[in-house]
Amino acid sequence: MQNTANTALTLFCPGKSCKCYQSTENKITKDGVYITKSDFEPRQMFYCNGGKHRFSKTGYSDLFGKHGSFKEYEQTAKLNSYGLGTNAIADVLQKDRRTIEQWQKGQQFHLFLCFTIGLTIVFFQMDELWSYLKNKSQQLWVFIALESTTKFWIGFELGSRTTYTANRLVKGVKKLGKWGKDNILKVAADKLAAYKNTLENIMSEIPYAYLQIVKRRIKRRLVTVKKYFVKGTVKDFPGKSQNTSFIERLNLTLRQHISYLQRKTLGYCKNKLNFSNVMWINLFNYNYIQFHKSLRIRINNENEKFIKKYNHNTPAMQMELTNSPLNWRYLITVPIPCK
Repeated sequence: MQNTANTALTLFCPGKSCKCYQSTENKITKDGVYITKSDFEPRQMFYCNGGKHRFSKTGYSDLFGKHGSFKEYEQTAKLNSYGLGTNAIADVLQKDRRTIEQWQKGQQFHLFLCFTIGLTIVFFQMDELWSYLKNKSQQLWVFIALESTTKFWIGFELGSRTTYTANRLVKGVKKLGKWGKDNILKVAADKLAAYKNTLENIMSEIPYAYLQIVKRRIKRRLVTVKKYFVKGTVKDFPGKSQNTSFIERLNLTLRQHISYLQRKTLGYCKNKLNFSNVMWINLFNYNYIQFHKSLRIRINNENEKFIKKYNHNTPAMQMELTNSPLNWRYLITVPIPCK
């Protein structure tokens, strides 16, 4: 299997009935390719030396045996990242809604890769988006963390707008990061008190500087923006880093790409698990597939036409997690152990 991640992905036997199930000491070798009627792209076959049997690379997928083709799985993921709801996708692909919900199952690739390699987090921003579950009386907030220097979306949490949800978000950031006592971590967020309490409890062992951006609105119009250095000084936030612009821009991207976050529509969330699955799909698309214009590097100063001027990067490439952009098929078939 082609390895585009900056870590060794060990092959293992995915067959639960095999005596060598998920054993890293078992030898797995390539054993030819095959083509199906629904998908003309060759699929790799492997041989399990311990269990003496063959299996396809599709065996690594959570979608194995879900009665769909790779093309349909990719179409479902792309339509989700373009903002279509589950019912709309089911109508386009002429499938049952429950089938689409099965295909939207979240993947473990992001967490596995971040845990294995570790994230170099220098400056991260936090914010929350309002949504609701079934009706507006059941508010459901989306807490998000973004590494602003690489534009890498670290993670998210769904829940109430309380310290409990903020704790889960910051704990997830702490688990994924590579921390040292030499450099000061920079954090920026809004005036929500839950962030301040969470950072004091969870990040107490890590030196950090915390900046609060307090915005005042009158009749939905922004009037004033004030900065409060809760911990640290102005020197800890040099240049144009005294803001939450990057996380606010991510909020806009998510509202455009996720139907559950779009306002004044009938595409509101009816199931929290489906909401979480769609968020994971968009996280993979944002971090590992899409190029970001702000991350491009100029390699040619000539003004001639038809000459490559930039090297484009994804946030995962900038974070040095991957060597190149990934695709949906890689997400589906990457060997991630369930243990």
